[in-house]
Amino acid sequence: MPSVDSVRHRLDRQFELTQKNMDKIATNLEDASLDDIYAFNSALQQHATASWAVGQELQVKHNLAKAIINEIR
Repeated sequence: MPSVDSVRHRLDRQFELTQKNMDKIATNLEDASLDDIYAFNSALQQHATASWAVGQELQVKHNLAKAIINEIR
């Protein structure tokens, strides 16, 4: 089973890659073809998935910290 750090690293890297892909595609839309629009849509979907994963990680960290603090009290 992969460690939390390796999963976080992969999620962070995927988020960065999708952001770069979206930026690259968005700046080259002058003569956009149907394939370009599909590629941009795919990059948007990957970015949304990566954003959701980052949000889930933050929620888990918050809930874990909250549970630890509540147990200490």
